Amino acid sequence: MLAFSRSSNVEFQPTRMEEILETVVRLAASDYDLKKKYDFKQVEIVRDFTPDLGEVVCDRTEIEQVLLNLIKNAAQAMATHDRSSPHRIVLRTRPDGEFVRVEVEDNGPGMDSQTKRRVFEPFFTTKTVGVGTGLGLSVSYFIVTEQHKGTLEVESAPGEGARFIVRLPIRGG
Repeated sequence: MLAFSRSSNVEFQPTRMEEILETVVRLAASDYDLKKKYDFKQVEIVRDFTPDLGEVVCDRTEIEQVLLNLIKNAAQAMATHDRSSPHRIVLRTRPDGEFVRVEVEDNGPGMDSQTKRRVFEPFFTTKTVGVGTGLGLSVSYFIVTEQHKGTLEVESAPGEGARFIVRLPIRGG
């Protein structure tokens, strides 16, 4: 966790969010784990990108880490949720004032209010022992809010899936 918190290694550069998302989807596409009981290739990815969104000044590696974590968590949550419809992740980009808004939305099991309140706490996990450490979302929250001066929120309800919303300042943190 300390490795991610060191600001001396942060390199803010203008980056297109769509490029980051495409890289993350390629990285996630090779993710298959029998122990975790999910196969990312079975997940439909819907891209809803705002054309000509422009660039956001960020540390590309850190934001890739955040978005990869959100996408993998969504795929893992959906793998535990039986649905008659296909598992789907919607990746959405929007301008939002002085911010770029990136949403990772799934049609998985969703979260109750208690889980939503704790989801960004270090070591909090809903996964079984040996599957998750409970650090991914807390590290992601730190990267977005402290390193980039943005926001990371979740909207969810049981049975309704989840939407994680990342807002990054266009000019960097």
